[in-house]
Amino acid sequence: MAVVVDPKDSLFWFGTSDAMPTDQYFLLAFATAGPAAAPTWEKLVEVIADRSAAIPALNKRLAESPAGIDYPRWVHHAADMGECVHRLVDEDSTCSTPEATRQWSTCVDRIEELLGSTLDATRTPWQLHIAPDVVGVPDVDGRATIVFVRFSHVLTDGLGGAALLRALFGRTPHPADAEIAAASEPHEPGAVGWRLRDVGRAFGRLVRLPSALVATAVAGRRSARSSDSEDPPTAPLRRASINTCGAGVRDVTVLPIPRRISASQRFTVTQLALCAASLATERLLIRRGEAPDSLAAAVPVAVREGAQWLGDNRFATAVVGLGVASSTALDRAEAIRSSLGAERRRLVSPDTITMLRLVESVPWPILSRYLRRGRARGVRTEFVPAHMSVTSVNCGDADMELSGAPAVMVAGFPCLSPDIGIGLGIYGLGTTVTLGVLTSPDAVPDADEYVDLLRSALDELSMTVA
Repeated sequence: MAVVVDPKDSLFWFGTSDAMPTDQYFLLAFATAGPAAAPTWEKLVEVIADRSAAIPALNKRLAESPAGIDYPRWVHHAADMGECVHRLVDEDSTCSTPEATRQWSTCVDRIEELLGSTLDATRTPWQLHIAPDVVGVPDVDGRATIVFVRFSHVLTDGLGGAALLRALFGRTPHPADAEIAAASEPHEPGAVGWRLRDVGRAFGRLVRLPSALVATAVAGRRSARSSDSEDPPTAPLRRASINTCGAGVRDVTVLPIPRRISASQRFTVTQLALCAASLATERLLIRRGEAPDSLAAAVPVAVREGAQWLGDNRFATAVVGLGVASSTALDRAEAIRSSLGAERRRLVSPDTITMLRLVESVPWPILSRYLRRGRARGVRTEFVPAHMSVTSVNCGDADMELSGAPAVMVAGFPCLSPDIGIGLGIYGLGTTVTLGVLTSPDAVPDADEYVDLLRSALDELSMTVA
């Protein structure tokens, strides 16, 4: 794997900011028997320091190219626990009592604050925020140690992040998990040598760009002919009131997904969770006096094994129709399954891969200038790429622990964007699956109302469709 960051990965680095982070978020709960069984802070840090030292991806940082000639690169940087591991809720915080610092609601408040900032990958691409001995965690009996994990998206994708969690917390770690996003320079090269290499790489991209443009155009025409004959293209999506997101405050909720849904033999948990999101969002918009004729979700789809694909973020984004025109919940779930399947077929095709890889041939000075101009314009159009963002990540068997406490729940939240104010994460650990809900008050002023609609839709589907 290359040390220089792939251009597709670099888009996450360029696009992130405190106003609109692109980081990845995981939330884990490790069950503890009680206050006496909860590990000390010093013990937690010691365990994490020992495990992280053996994971290359957690011991590097980004280094920018001198004068912005080329894309950044990864350089080795031993993880500093003072930089990477923090208390989620400080004991000397403004909580009224020591017991309040151990409430799930207090942890959620603090997570919402953290979602208003981004990681600086030039310092560290990961952070853990830990709260021991927490009560009131959804679907968890008794007490738990809460770990909120942030990965810079330039480091890896959701599946890669789950692998790094297994490497960090797995009872029996698999070597392949620890090798995710492992590459880095052993040290920072001298400025002159680095500049010369960066100039050579930038020139090489410029030379390859014309042929890449031709290949992309040919692939685009071929893909269009194929989609006309197989799967109809997605119609333009009109902006709804939920298609807005400003900087600052976020609302977070974790909903346990009913076991009847996660164990369904008729549909996957992703399909049914998308169906619940469709029902809840349509009902929310109808209450506002909007009657959407279509809804769609942006859903990451993993690039197939063996595909020619550089970079550590191995996914493309599908636009999945949410079956609003369906007359029954069952028909809606069927429509979603069909749309998701069609998008997966489109995104794994060699022609689509060719088009997505065009950016690999664009020199950084050209791409960064183009992105800056687009960001400066910030034009709100009538149409949007999707109405919400939905991720689905299987974190593997429930074989993780922290200082002897077993992992019993994981949740996650996709990042938002200026045009998408609702993010839903379907995250599984063993047989336990959660729906992480992340919303912007600009899109959803009353988060509790939307969460109640989601909960009701999940219960409805578990009794009728699953």
